[in-house]
Amino acid sequence: MFPKSYDELYQCRLFKKKFLGTSARYFYIFVDKVVVNKESNRKRTDRVFNIENTKRIVWKYTAEQPIKLKGITIDNENSQQEYFGEDDVLRELKKYISKLFFQAKIQEEYVAIQVIGQGNYALVLELQHLHSNQKFASKCIDKKKLQAIEQGMESVMNEIQIMRILSPHEQLINLIEVYEGDNNIYLIMDLAQGGSLYKEMKNKLTLYSRQEVQKIMYQVLSGLQYIHSKGIMHRDLKPENILFKEKGNINALTIADFGLSVKVDSYPYLYPKCGTPGFVAPEVVNLMDKAQSYTTACDIFSAGVIFHILLLGEGLFIGNGHQEILRMNKQFQVDFRRQKYQQLDSDARDLLFKMIAQDADQRYTATQCLNHIFFQNEMAPQLLLKMQGSPTKESFDHYLDTYNSPDQKLMNKDSKNLSIVTRTPIYAPKASTPELPKQRSILEELSPLSSFSLDQQRNETQREDQFQFAFTK
Repeated sequence: MFPKSYDELYQCRLFKKKFLGTSARYFYIFVDKVVVNKESNRKRTDRVFNIENTKRIVWKYTAEQPIKLKGITIDNENSQQEYFGEDDVLRELKKYISKLFFQAKIQEEYVAIQVIGQGNYALVLELQHLHSNQKFASKCIDKKKLQAIEQGMESVMNEIQIMRILSPHEQLINLIEVYEGDNNIYLIMDLAQGGSLYKEMKNKLTLYSRQEVQKIMYQVLSGLQYIHSKGIMHRDLKPENILFKEKGNINALTIADFGLSVKVDSYPYLYPKCGTPGFVAPEVVNLMDKAQSYTTACDIFSAGVIFHILLLGEGLFIGNGHQEILRMNKQFQVDFRRQKYQQLDSDARDLLFKMIAQDADQRYTATQCLNHIFFQNEMAPQLLLKMQGSPTKESFDHYLDTYNSPDQKLMNKDSKNLSIVTRTPIYAPKASTPELPKQRSILEELSPLSSFSLDQQRNETQREDQFQFAFTK
């Protein structure tokens, strides 16, 4: 049932009002819906388009060059509504609703430049916007490959919902637009051109200084502070998922890949036991009751492991292969009496131990970490003494050569004693990424949307439903 007046929409924040078409309709953009009025001062709504009941938005373009927007079709569960307007008005409207709804005809807006990442069911493409020439990243998700992954489509829908909640923020890779084609879903996101922290670690010629560690961890914790303020857990924080906006700029870090993120209060969680061996918090990796909840402290533990790597040049759990690392992770096999820990200055050691505490209740929050004296004292040396066993670039390189994240298929069956759901790091592929196909556009090759129409899509969906029904019988 549609709301009768704006008084019933008090929980939604008004963003924009624009005139469209000859019928003097006004579009009001709210957090989770689009409201259309025939008159700007009219209290009663003409139409309300919610995220839940809107299948897709199709933007209409002119045939002549340069291509301009001329209209919009909003397809909901029961009918289609079509509106027309000037290009600048529609562009302004698109800016506010393109993140909220699935859109069609991505090739009318973007051209693919190169493949910059590869995962189990997705590619990350570098795109250029045809109208502004601005560059973006696009996570191109193969819908057929999702079928081979348990709760795959549910996971992608959850990822989109999480990114809609979190975007925009300067310490995160933000969601800009969402498109859906016949074969693929496209998440248009910020482009981080500097690569991942893991890649930077491997290319770095020297160990990180205390000041560099401070800058990296402060930005990571600032991003977590914001994520946690929204009641969300990342659950897969690791060096591959921390990206540089600009190459070599240590002051421009962002957190990426929200494929395993969930709301804290949404338990039982999607993939309750998940993460990457060596980074997973004890309360998550040892979870017995899949319906039980845990807290944002799990992300602080993962951030603490990254802190550990930056300070000491090795992970918290050192084992031979992922099975052994995961076993050590579960049993929390750490010897804090080792000489390396004693060589850290007291500020760094105190913060590290507060972040990787085995008991989640004893761990600092992101806010407490940011207020720690470690970030206030820039002059303290990273190591008190240059003794045998101090981290060296050679030992750091050896650790990185043996370090790699497991594939998503690893240990994802609950029947296994060490079961855990993990994801291939999409932004740091181990093998070289495939070259861009020489078709006119990889977007059309991956998803032939040039002939897309709502009627065609609806007929195809009906045929698929009929086939599925017969197969089920």
